[in-house]
Amino acid sequence: MTDEKIQEQKATVLAFQSLLNTPNGDLILKKLSKMCNENEPTHVDQNPTGSSYKEGQRSVILGIRKMLNKNVNIVKQEKAVT
Repeated sequence: MTDEKIQEQKATVLAFQSLLNTPNGDLILKKLSKMCNENEPTHVDQNPTGSSYKEGQRSVILGIRKMLNKNVNIVKQEKAVT
C-alpha cells in the first residue's frame, strides 16, 4: 500500500469519526440503523431479490460502523504487512 493510499484511508476514517462521533452524528446513526435494517432480519420469504436488497441496505450501516470503530494506527500497520 502506498503512502498516498494510507493517508487517504486515514483521512477517510478520521472524517467518519469526526462527523459521526457527535450528538448529531448519533441521531443520524440511529436513523440510518432503522433505515438500513441493522438489527432486523433481511430475509424476505419467497423473494431473493428483496432479501438481497435489504442485505445491501444493511451492509451500508455495517460499513459505517466499521469505519467508526477502526483504529487509525492500524492503517499504518497494514502498510508494513503488504
